[in-house]
Amino acid sequence: MGHLTIRIGSVLILLLAVIGSSLAGTWDYNPGQEAVKHRNDVTSDVTGTGYVMEYVKVNTNNLSMLEYNHGSGSMDFADILYDEQKTTSNTIYWIDYTTGAWTKSNIGPNSAITYTRQYDNVQSPTAFAYGTGYYAAHPVIYNSLIKDKNVANSYQESASMHRQVEYARALKGDIAIDLNCTAPTATASGKGSISMKIDDEVTQGTLHVGEFLGMPMYKENMPKFGVGKNKNDYKQGIKDPIIMIDTDYIGDFSVQKTMKIDIVKYGPSWMEDWLPCCSGGFFDIPSYNFDKERGSQKGIFDCTCRNESIKTFKPAWNTTMAQFPTAKYQYKP
Repeated sequence: MGHLTIRIGSVLILLLAVIGSSLAGTWDYNPGQEAVKHRNDVTSDVTGTGYVMEYVKVNTNNLSMLEYNHGSGSMDFADILYDEQKTTSNTIYWIDYTTGAWTKSNIGPNSAITYTRQYDNVQSPTAFAYGTGYYAAHPVIYNSLIKDKNVANSYQESASMHRQVEYARALKGDIAIDLNCTAPTATASGKGSISMKIDDEVTQGTLHVGEFLGMPMYKENMPKFGVGKNKNDYKQGIKDPIIMIDTDYIGDFSVQKTMKIDIVKYGPSWMEDWLPCCSGGFFDIPSYNFDKERGSQKGIFDCTCRNESIKTFKPAWNTTMAQFPTAKYQYKP
């Protein structure tokens, strides 16, 4: 069979904006990952000749990212990694006007992952003489073709992106990954987003790029895949996803792709008066931080607003008795 050489320059931009609400269930989250508040920053810059193997996997309770690569030869690459579990839970309160009662809900934690990498690697065999024993006279030879793999998952959105290079003689380019899971609040919408930007030059290798978006929302009238009677036992859309992209390139390729999914997570629909005591006693309003949320209104109900104003009156008022204007301040029509 003759040698296959193909040169293709392609630019593909895939952008999807999905407007909807994400209903959290037990399967919406990264399996086995608790929401542990943390922040992680890693940078690296590597140049050399020899053998390289790297395995990097980071998780939050609702996101994950994997970078795995190996190969022998001349290696030149640098990357920047950031991942953070910003919150471990988010409790919101709003007025349900169908019942007139305050409603409490936990709408999930917030987290983010970003990763960028540049690389210019050329594969070749390399040999090393280890120590002073047998391997000093019999060098170990590494002859590993280049592999480079990235996987990004957003579990609450049922979204995944995948890029993998294998058996390459040379690989040059860059990749950027961004994942964000921000829960809604009582007054603002949240968002779920996942993106992967790829610019690869592959020599005598294979390149696979894929994208998946399932159906994360439970609906009574939708087909269900799974077992159990609880809605959290079902995983919808696995057999018939919203998006399924599966591409493979074998040979010599120059490939540029940008994939991005955005999902809006709406909070509760409600309207609250500026003075919410109309829905009950002001100081009985549920809140995770009463002074922070109600500080601008509190002074009206605990009389501090009145007292601060009285301090400015001249002449000074005696607030223990009824006060009337003196002749100087009396209204004269």
